[in-house]
Amino acid sequence: MRITHNMMFSTMTQNMNSILSDYMNTGIQMSTQKRVNSPSDDPTGTVQILNYRASIMANETYINNSQEASAWLASTDGALQQAQTILTRVTELAEQAATGTITSDNRMQIASELEQLFEQLINIANTEYNGTHMFAGHKTDSSAYEKGLGIMTENPEFDGITFEVLGEIPQTAMIRFPADGQIGGAADLEYEYSKDGGKTWVTKTLNAGDTTLELDGCTVNLAEGTLPVDVTAYNPDTPTSPTNGSMLYVRPSAYYVGDDNDFPPEVDVYGSSIGNTDAQGIFKSDVQIKFTDHVSVNQNGTVEFQYSTDNGLTWTTGTATTAAGSDSVRLVVPGGYVDVEAADGAGIAAGSQLVVRPNRAEEQGYEIAPGDFVQITNDGKDIFGGLYKDKNSNYATPAADPNIFETISDLIAYCQTDNQNGCSQSVEDLRTMSEHLLTKLAEVGGKSNRVEVNITVMQTHKDNQTIRKSNIEDADLTTLLNDITKQQVTYQAVLQSSSMIMNMSLLDYL
Repeated sequence: MRITHNMMFSTMTQNMNSILSDYMNTGIQMSTQKRVNSPSDDPTGTVQILNYRASIMANETYINNSQEASAWLASTDGALQQAQTILTRVTELAEQAATGTITSDNRMQIASELEQLFEQLINIANTEYNGTHMFAGHKTDSSAYEKGLGIMTENPEFDGITFEVLGEIPQTAMIRFPADGQIGGAADLEYEYSKDGGKTWVTKTLNAGDTTLELDGCTVNLAEGTLPVDVTAYNPDTPTSPTNGSMLYVRPSAYYVGDDNDFPPEVDVYGSSIGNTDAQGIFKSDVQIKFTDHVSVNQNGTVEFQYSTDNGLTWTTGTATTAAGSDSVRLVVPGGYVDVEAADGAGIAAGSQLVVRPNRAEEQGYEIAPGDFVQITNDGKDIFGGLYKDKNSNYATPAADPNIFETISDLIAYCQTDNQNGCSQSVEDLRTMSEHLLTKLAEVGGKSNRVEVNITVMQTHKDNQTIRKSNIEDADLTTLLNDITKQQVTYQAVLQSSSMIMNMSLLDYL
């Protein structure tokens, strides 16, 4: 076989390029310290590397979320610790006020400190973290509480009555009635009020049918409830007390203006053919419902409707059963059901829609692990209490017990009106409030511990994934040094031998 110079040149060039390519690949690995720099280096390994990178990035997100949640919970814990300190001091003052050896002036002095502690507690309930309010539920851009005036009464005739109090007063005001009568009744009613603890009284007349008591700078309106209200006269020979006739106390209160987590959820209706609605269940998100066809609710049959749980991006068709003689239809959707009444008792027009909006005051938080969500916001009224206007009323009423703000407000009223028995009752109530607050502190502490453990778990998981990725992706430095040294020698040898062969000619043998 005849070997030509062209054949030799092509073969040497091919070999030289192959060695040079290996040399360059090794150089790239040396510079990046990675064995896999492109999918072609290791297709199977590349898939594993990409999976590990995605897992590591997810773990970093969960770690960051956990750290943010931990900082938020630490701020919440600090705020509740301060509230507990204030509550302890309030209890001490209540015990002093309940002592029979102190004077009315002493109780007034105690009330002055109580008012300052009350203000401080409102500030704590309005605590912010990074500009967001921690105890206002989802309304993190506004304060959870505002200071106002409220009513304290121990008389059963005022049970079920909702009061609206407007204006300002320098201290607790008392309202009493010189004679039996009716608020909102057919006859005029005389009443008296005092703004100095019962030392002096101002007499006024409530016109027949009127339900608003004027206190010169402050008004008390019996806004909701069964009216008229029968009131009884006080006994002038008996010291002023909550049980001496019908008595109202106007004292400072804290109004919760955040949102709640109460049931049932709200239902927004779009379409005049829909009457009353009632949603029941535990809904994780807003549920939109629409009727594409006319629905006859008062006939036996099956009807279709559509619902969406992702703000209308996708819709699912559901079916419901209607019955003769009925004026409504029950729609079963994810999380519960909605009873929808036809406005005319017969049918719901095509195109009618409604939206179920669950109250989600405590749903704001962070996902700290796959499927593991920790809530960080709080429904302030369930912690501190106060007065709250729910969605079924136009006026504020006391939040459910235990109610820290209302208990302290009552104590202030008792001290400013020299009511020893009331102060004694407040001592017991405050102990209950303290236990309630300690329970809330324990809940926050439990969440904090859970988040801290999760940070450790996620960090360990991230480290393990990083090691596994490194085992596939990273290059061994010792091996690389040996490889690149051998490739350098080989390349130099090829260059030298190639140059010697290519320089040979027939004249070398003549």
